[in-house]
Amino acid sequence: MILSDRETPRLEFRSMTVDFGATRALSSLTLSIQPGEIVGMLGHNGAGKSTVLNVATGAVSATDGEILVDGKLLPRKLTPKDAIDLGLTVIHQEPALAQNLSVLDNMFLMRPAPATRTARLQAAQTALNTVDASSSISLHQPVSSLTLGQRQMVDLARSELAGEVRVLFLDEPTAALGDQETRALHDLIREFAAQGTAIIYVSHRLPDIIDVCSRIVVLRGGILVHDQPTANLTVRELARALAPELEQDARIVHMPGTTVLEVELASRLTFAENEVVGLFGMAAGPQFAVLDALFGLTHTPPVAQLDGMPYRPSTPRIAIRAGVHLVPGDREQDGLVAAMSAADNVRLPWLFRRKRSNQSTSTTYVKARADLAILGPGADAPIAEFSGGNRQKHLLARWIYPSRPRVLLLAQPTQGVDISAKSDIRRVVRHLAGEGTAVLVASAETDEIATMCDRAYVFFGSHIVEIPRTDDFDEQLLHTLLDLANLPNETKLEPA
Repeated sequence: MILSDRETPRLEFRSMTVDFGATRALSSLTLSIQPGEIVGMLGHNGAGKSTVLNVATGAVSATDGEILVDGKLLPRKLTPKDAIDLGLTVIHQEPALAQNLSVLDNMFLMRPAPATRTARLQAAQTALNTVDASSSISLHQPVSSLTLGQRQMVDLARSELAGEVRVLFLDEPTAALGDQETRALHDLIREFAAQGTAIIYVSHRLPDIIDVCSRIVVLRGGILVHDQPTANLTVRELARALAPELEQDARIVHMPGTTVLEVELASRLTFAENEVVGLFGMAAGPQFAVLDALFGLTHTPPVAQLDGMPYRPSTPRIAIRAGVHLVPGDREQDGLVAAMSAADNVRLPWLFRRKRSNQSTSTTYVKARADLAILGPGADAPIAEFSGGNRQKHLLARWIYPSRPRVLLLAQPTQGVDISAKSDIRRVVRHLAGEGTAVLVASAETDEIATMCDRAYVFFGSHIVEIPRTDDFDEQLLHTLLDLANLPNETKLEPA
């Protein structure tokens, strides 16, 4: 690769604005990345990170603004093919490869290929050599036999075939990787940067970003709110950049009542009436596995006590009968039935209870709709016709109104919804806790834990640390997670 003039940014956004109808996903973003620079991009869900990647790679058109590569203005109607030809490459968490085809066939899928098989083999092998993957990956093996890390290597090698990789976008690349695969990917990223590639690294895994990035930018609500070298960043600055000012009533600590649930992990975790307790960690971290185990979704039931009695659910049915209810993190995949009516989506797990009359179930739905301030079409309309926030409210209503839970498990309950819906959800969850339900909130977002919870357990690997509610609660969550992750000594991320 040929390095460009260091005075000219490899990638530059000028006043970039992206609107989706009435929603502004990016607002006047101005940002430049130099050749060889690795920039970490942080922000909670909905901050605009994916929009930046999609605009720069031609998947989404900007409403206003400009994108320049090596000082040259890109066309307003940039297409994905244009982006590839210009050396703009994105590697997603799950690469878009055909599982049933060989590595070689995937290399040239939907791309120009040399005329002969020998030439294709040679070109593909050279590309694998470039990403240091030729010793572990055979061109003839099916992609389905590769690990996730190996599939990412194939995706990178495929991008090499298109020519010079000028800008590399990484979208949550290590979310499902182990430590060894993560180190290998970071080594490769450094090699690309050494050859002049500008890299934007999007991730929720803060330790990974700090390990490999020299600079961190933070988006919030589509606005760039922070841009600073990693070495100069403090935990307090990062916490304040990631999360807006917390609502005053969210800072009130509610005193716990009677202990409802005890769970034995690396230490004993307790959950009581009248409090909402957070389980905080990295994206796809062990805090979510705790919820799955308590709802009977794992092969090994947890060692736990519910109201002083042994609780070892082997199936969700057992959990539900014990009064333990789970609101899953992916409402579309694991929660709602799109074609089913709104009311039936709420009643779905309880349809087997034949003693419930149509009148009582109808009354329950009306109450749920009023309490959660659900807006949209009527009860008989398909749930797919409601907005994202109102669909999330329906999923929450399913697990608290037809049958009041003793323990409510919430996986990222306010993600992907607007501010008003978040407030409604927090209000109802707080009321439920006050009436005697133990509430557990698992999340990878500091603002979600900080605005909902009275205290939290921070998870990293097998380590668990309890954090009490303080005025700098959000900062302490991040600080503890970073401490548990054993950050490299050379980083200077220190508490303010």
